[in-house]
Amino acid sequence: MKQIIEFPHTMWISQYTIRFAFDEVISQENFQLVQQFNRFLKKMLHTNLIESVASYHTVTAYVKHQVDIAFLQEQWLTMQRNAYVGEATSQPLQIPICYDEEFALDMHRVMNVTALPFEAIKKLHMDKVYSVYLIGFLPGFPYLGDLHSQLFVPRLTKPRSLVSAGSVGIGGLQTGIYPLDSPGGWNIIGKTPFTLFDIHRKAPFLFTLGGQVQFYEITKQAFLEIKEKECSN
Repeated sequence: MKQIIEFPHTMWISQYTIRFAFDEVISQENFQLVQQFNRFLKKMLHTNLIESVASYHTVTAYVKHQVDIAFLQEQWLTMQRNAYVGEATSQPLQIPICYDEEFALDMHRVMNVTALPFEAIKKLHMDKVYSVYLIGFLPGFPYLGDLHSQLFVPRLTKPRSLVSAGSVGIGGLQTGIYPLDSPGGWNIIGKTPFTLFDIHRKAPFLFTLGGQVQFYEITKQAFLEIKEKECSN
């Protein structure tokens, strides 16, 4: 029997801003629930909704006028009872990554903390299909989870003053990619030749919230060829 998910805790932030909060846990299950609830809000509030912003465990809705919370609760429970099925998930976006030592700046640190050889670290990093939990910090920076538990490594105690765009890092239970040159404290294990943020593209951001991502390994030569092709476009 399908489990009935209780309606999230509701708090009015302002006269026209509502925050809906589930349990404060970062997990695939909670993330999928938040995405489902976000779709539900868009359907229920429709023209009254200006924008909804989903995070790890909350959805914040900006509305034009007051919302009947009791009606939303009733519709949410009805949807649960009817075993509502959300939107179908698409195939993961495949992201090339070069783990060459030139790009894997924190390779030895990660090996020391995890007690794993780098080949095993690469395999664990590529074996997972990640969800885009959040986009922030920098334009187009994706917070991807969940990282394999064997790869949980604390972030650097002293962040670097400069991390180059495309650098792929791990920190805690997440992995991410720097879209721009910037300071940063993630453990860098490789680099992608893809451009994550380009204001001149029709879709400036490579990633979308709620999307899925998987990495695959390329050689340094392939990295340079893809990068050259991207730069010439």
